[in-house]
Amino acid sequence: GKKATIISICRPQVTDAERDKPMQHIFIINPTAGKVDASVALIPQIHAAASRAGLRPTIEVTRRAGQARDLAAQYAAGGEEVYLYACGGDGTLNEILQGTVGHPNAAIGCVPCGSGNDYVRNFGTQAQFLDLDAQLAAQPFAADVIRTPQGCGIDIYAAGIDAQVANGIPKWRRVPFCGGTTAYTLAVCNGQQYGGGYCAAPHASMNDGLLDVVLLRPVPRLKLPGLLGSYKKGEHLSGNDTVTEKFAPYMTFFRTGSIDIEVLDGNPLITTLDGECSPQLRMHAEIAHSAARILLPPELAANANKTPVLQAMGE
Repeated sequence: GKKATIISICRPQVTDAERDKPMQHIFIINPTAGKVDASVALIPQIHAAASRAGLRPTIEVTRRAGQARDLAAQYAAGGEEVYLYACGGDGTLNEILQGTVGHPNAAIGCVPCGSGNDYVRNFGTQAQFLDLDAQLAAQPFAADVIRTPQGCGIDIYAAGIDAQVANGIPKWRRVPFCGGTTAYTLAVCNGQQYGGGYCAAPHASMNDGLLDVVLLRPVPRLKLPGLLGSYKKGEHLSGNDTVTEKFAPYMTFFRTGSIDIEVLDGNPLITTLDGECSPQLRMHAEIAHSAARILLPPELAANANKTPVLQAMGE
């Protein structure tokens, strides 16, 4: 049968003094994420949910690239306990992560309004994260972060055909490894999901202090259809983390705390960190253990010790 996946998350200890701090709920909306301007429907929904909860949220609508990061850094620097909700896609979430890493008073939530929304697939369904009543009752958990030359990421740092896809090759959009025998992919994973639902690292944990590294060498075009569906389901790794037989000629898997890759031919790699792309002559990734706090809706938090999808390792 289908193997269960586990993401292990640690909930940080909270002191009495921290509980007494005034709580801020900040919703940062990216109106350009997704196909429509999410702020039109989302703003009245946020106010309605906040009214039911007896809260007074702050809503910010971004007008430029990088503004979500700047706003998150501004609120986090205030020192008060603050919940920052990324209302957009994975790129918006990444900006807010960049602005809050190193600030233990800040926790990051996600209201998925983008086109990919791979981050929420690590934990549950999009509907669970779109429930604003649940979001306002969310609980914080500690999570590892990927540190790279491009900044910090929460999910996956990739290069190869996947990054080229993310950088705008419409012919191959949402297909992590294709394009004939010249294609390859490297995924350095903290989370499990990327590329619109592909399970690159089916056993990755966001609090084990390790990166799951998946390297797929060139795959002949005729072999691709038989491998793609299995890769999407995470069937390339067995329960003991060995590469399955049909992937063995093409795939290498290992875990590490850091990794370095250098380009030898002088042609930059297109890399993507949580969907944000840039050319690099050198890739470096290292894990920053429990460097961020993430928010999970109560249903996911309450079931953390009961389901194989999300297992809390501490209270």
